[in-house]
Amino acid sequence: MKKLSFKNYFGYGMGDLANSLTFGMSAGFLLAFYTDVLGITAAAAGTLFLIARIWDAVNDPIMGGLADKAFVKRLKKLNGAGRKAEKFRPYLLKGSWPVIVAGILMFIAPANFTMTQKLIWAYVTYIAWGMTYTFINIPYGGLAAVMTQDPIERSKLSVSRGLGSLFGSIFPRVLVPIFLVQFAEEQAKAWFIIMIILGLIAFASYIVSYLTVEEKVETKAEAQSKFKISDSFAVLAKNRPFQSISLASIAMLTGLLIQGSVSIYYFRDNLGALELMGLTGVVMIVPMLLVSPVAPKLVRNFGVKKVTWVSSLISAALFAILFALPDNVWLYLAGTLLASFFMMIPNMIVWGMVSDCIDYNQYLSGSRQEGAIYGLYSFVRKMGQAFAGFISGVGISAFGYVAGAAQQSQTTLTGIKFLSLGVPAIGMAIAFLAYFFIWNLTPEKQAEVTAAISAEA
Repeated sequence: MKKLSFKNYFGYGMGDLANSLTFGMSAGFLLAFYTDVLGITAAAAGTLFLIARIWDAVNDPIMGGLADKAFVKRLKKLNGAGRKAEKFRPYLLKGSWPVIVAGILMFIAPANFTMTQKLIWAYVTYIAWGMTYTFINIPYGGLAAVMTQDPIERSKLSVSRGLGSLFGSIFPRVLVPIFLVQFAEEQAKAWFIIMIILGLIAFASYIVSYLTVEEKVETKAEAQSKFKISDSFAVLAKNRPFQSISLASIAMLTGLLIQGSVSIYYFRDNLGALELMGLTGVVMIVPMLLVSPVAPKLVRNFGVKKVTWVSSLISAALFAILFALPDNVWLYLAGTLLASFFMMIPNMIVWGMVSDCIDYNQYLSGSRQEGAIYGLYSFVRKMGQAFAGFISGVGISAFGYVAGAAQQSQTTLTGIKFLSLGVPAIGMAIAFLAYFFIWNLTPEKQAEVTAAISAEA
């Protein structure tokens, strides 16, 4: 099989750059937009996040299964015409504009709405964004499994995706504080302008990704079984590697997204330095640039298991130490830079691990079901998002946050700090346990799996 080119890696990364623009706004700033601009309570917002993710429990696996099922029909049709059928790449084109439009609507605050109307608007636009995000993100994630079967190339694809995600998440972190300070008296206008800019960048990035990725692994119709939701969830019962990344991802994402969601509160209320929040983009990009060239080498030399549990344990310890130290903006930036370095190692290689889980599923059952399995993993990650959104909203409310107050109480400030640093420490500790005790796919076993499924092709 022909090796992946730089163009392929670059294009795959651009796809998640686009995904991360609207996702980064949702995960990092939607709670603040809801409480401070739209005018709904933090608890109501947290409940919305939880309910929307419950819907994703149904929506994500269905989308993955439908992608598998649609491919079988497309394969038969195009093969009969002598043309190659692509399974996931077409979704980059047809799924791009719906998620961008839904993302813009999500950050619009209609004037003169009653509280009930505001809640309805929030529910409709947020759930619409979630469904359109699923429509493009699940097929995008499945692309890695059909681009290559080589574990090292998959780890490089995972790094490319991580870099794309990083750069995509930096744009919101830089733009939001700039525009909120610039339009201090017109906050609703600031959010709308931000989303228009990000929407244009996202659309261009999706087009670049569509034009540069290639599906090189041939998938036969016979390898696709009839889709059933029960079959997707049955993966959890027999696939220990999938169990491991599921638990670790829920824990890591819960901690990471809570930190991102409350960072605007932490910088503004605890540190009194909202204008410096854009520096968190530097804190994110430096560790990623350092990790990206070494992550595949670490996997090759030490194996996935050791790399993930060691880095998760170190990150957990660093976040815990940082929580115990006094509030200081420069200490926070330096400490999170170091903790993020180790946290990003498992985050960067996890997408390659999902592809390993797909191979392992075929090895166990004879059925690949890339779309269904990735859909289930997407659901797992959205459970982390759900817990993060719910805990952030309810937590901010429980700690006594008062929107628009010149000074928050000490209880509120301590609670914000715990959400920003204490919860990530707990999340990374759980990830360590998942990788250390549950992941059982050794390099030797992985080679056996690859050989077995290659023999079936």
